[in-house]
Amino acid sequence: MNFVTIDVETANSDVGSICQIGLANLPQTSFSRQNIEVHGITSSMVKDAPSMYDIYGKILKFIGENVVVSYTNFDQRALTKSLELHKLPIPELQWVDATVLVRKACQRFSVKGYNLANVCREWNYRFDHHDALEDAKACGFIIVTILRENGLSIHDWVKDSQYSRNYPQQPRTNGRSYPSHITKVGDESGQYAGLNICFTGNLSISRADIAEIAAKNGFNVKAGASKTLDYLVVGVQDLTLLAGHEKSSKHRKVEELIQSGLDTKILEERAFLQLIKISK
Repeated sequence: MNFVTIDVETANSDVGSICQIGLANLPQTSFSRQNIEVHGITSSMVKDAPSMYDIYGKILKFIGENVVVSYTNFDQRALTKSLELHKLPIPELQWVDATVLVRKACQRFSVKGYNLANVCREWNYRFDHHDALEDAKACGFIIVTILRENGLSIHDWVKDSQYSRNYPQQPRTNGRSYPSHITKVGDESGQYAGLNICFTGNLSISRADIAEIAAKNGFNVKAGASKTLDYLVVGVQDLTLLAGHEKSSKHRKVEELIQSGLDTKILEERAFLQLIKISK
């Protein structure tokens, strides 16, 4: 059926304070007592958990080209707000609100009683409510049931709006997908305004998206290595395309410049995202 379900739990009344994400086939903030009483998640429980920077690429990879289904639009608003707070690109996704299907397909839930817990209770589906993954699975159960019983497709319910996914196409080389050279002028108000950065290799985030992240934080994104480069971010290399080398030409060029006395820093993708996190 080509969709994934999503549910989030938040730390407080700020819709962007996501502390748990559940995805079924997705902080550093204060926790309010009211929210803790709902989902049981405390700040000490997530103090060593991965941040949004760490999992952003994994979220996009998990969703892929699928439709994203949430129970009400709360999870969509929460994810959008959290990405904005972290200065991460907001992907254009195809969203479906599961409550719309429930209210239209089930007459007894058309006006009231269509909350997740009540619908699951009436349909004898047991789950641990307010655990993000459990809620996402429960949402998936409801959607699959409705679609099967009514002979529908999830794509019949996708909103014709700005949420339709439209990732830029990338040229292919030897059967693999690689982006064209991307350059961007950094935001003058960004923490790293005036610094130059370049990317090489395959990253968990698309080249267009990571270039946007860098530019929003002030970096001037360059297409190649040069003496003016301050940072090189290195992803996974496809050795079949490196003509017998273990590193890309950009990587080798920067290492030569460093040996000649240039103060250019080489970072892995995770370290780059952590650098931006620390700067906030």
